[in-house]
Amino acid sequence: MQRYIKRKDFEKLFETHNKRNIQIWAISKIKKLPVEIIHMALKLAELEFINYIRICDETLSASSENYPNRPKVPITYMNHPTAIGVRILYTKQYKTIDFFDINSPVKGNGSKMVDAILDNFPKDWQPSIIMDWSDGFWKRMQKKYKRLDWIT
Repeated sequence: MQRYIKRKDFEKLFETHNKRNIQIWAISKIKKLPVEIIHMALKLAELEFINYIRICDETLSASSENYPNRPKVPITYMNHPTAIGVRILYTKQYKTIDFFDINSPVKGNGSKMVDAILDNFPKDWQPSIIMDWSDGFWKRMQKKYKRLDWIT
């Protein structure tokens, strides 16, 4: 059974981080979120280099930078010269996440973001990598998290 948290309650959970100048927000049409997605957002907010987290109805994005002209859109695309970020696509119905974008010009921060997302990852959810251009990074992550049922 899927557990959800209502907007007023997850906003209270985000308050602590927002006071530390880490912006976590969900788009306005979201009235409730799966507890698993909230957990991932809070774990990402604990990383020293993550400053912005945006949750939409099917995505979670976290980054060290926002787009200059779009202050609530974290930069996550590959090969950005300075932004450290990750974007996952998630489906509540099928309980899956897909690592859609990940970028880290600083060695080690990519695996820290994956660790934050997969920390206490629910057994009834599945992670996936649809397109792998990483030169072995995702193979290492799958090996590290072999207890999970990966969709490849």
